Amino acid sequence: MKGILIVSHGNLAEGMRDTLELFAGKLEHLDTLTLSAGQDISDFRDKLSDKIELVDTGDGVVIFCDLAFGTPANVIAKMLTDVKHKDRLQIITGMNLPLILEYSQFRSDNVDFNDMISVGKDGIMNWNETLNI
Repeated sequence: MKGILIVSHGNLAEGMRDTLELFAGKLEHLDTLTLSAGQDISDFRDKLSDKIELVDTGDGVVIFCDLAFGTPANVIAKMLTDVKHKDRLQIITGMNLPLILEYSQFRSDNVDFNDMISVGKDGIMNWNETLNI
């Protein structure tokens, strides 16, 4: 079972975990990391490495990140150039609750990440249009 790390600017990651646990209960090998305004990037990188080690069960870690090309995602992407992390990390950006909830229910090695991402995309809709209002 892969660990899960939810990473964001500000407190979004912590709120995402809190809401996720309302639906799925307390999940093992799951943690969050937030980047605060003005936080030193090397400090963030060190905390990221520590969190990866904390949640990794030996099968690797799926990292859900709030924003593609934002600082957290860029720091994580640089880690993929390190042989130590290259085959252990799967990074998914643009996280939303349906996406993380879908993954948390299956957490297997044979997850089709493209199918899982489709679940996240399908969770985005114009509710007024859906309800014909």
